[in-house]
Amino acid sequence: MNVDRTFLQQIVLLLLTALISGFGIPYVMKVVEDRKAIRQKKFEADLARQEKLIDSQSKLLDDLTQILWKWRYLAKSVVYYRSRNDKERYDTARKQYEDTVWNLLNQFRTEISRSRRLVSESAFQNLNSLYDYVVHDLDLKVSDLMSEDSPHIQEDCRKMADRFSKEVSEKLDQALNDLASELHLKIRA
Repeated sequence: MNVDRTFLQQIVLLLLTALISGFGIPYVMKVVEDRKAIRQKKFEADLARQEKLIDSQSKLLDDLTQILWKWRYLAKSVVYYRSRNDKERYDTARKQYEDTVWNLLNQFRTEISRSRRLVSESAFQNLNSLYDYVVHDLDLKVSDLMSEDSPHIQEDCRKMADRFSKEVSEKLDQALNDLASELHLKIRA
């Protein structure tokens, strides 16, 4: 009877092993594979989101670069041609500036607002400071020089043109470079 009982236990153990290996292991393997597939999909979604963010940040930087340098050359041309007493070119530059400046400043402000979801708060504040510099310092001075008719206007315009060549160009380059660094869109040497 003891042999029958041992034999029966071995049969039951063999059947349990067959059940576990026939159903249990494939079930566990399926659960493991499903979890791997979920992790892979999450990884791919995160990667796609990261690529979209990088593309948006890169576009922001490119758009700001275009806007700022277009504005800079339009503004400088006004004071440059006025400093040289080149009436024809000054009139053309002034008209271009007056026709374009509001749209450029609007684009600049719009890009800064868009940047809020793409950059750190510190970078956003730096862009706001740059906007204040462009609008409340430089554009205001260019506008004043366009409406001024003093005997020293050529000298004042020459000084402003020099300021654009040195200070303004450097400040724009630095601001754009800082933003590129912040966004990790700069090649490291």
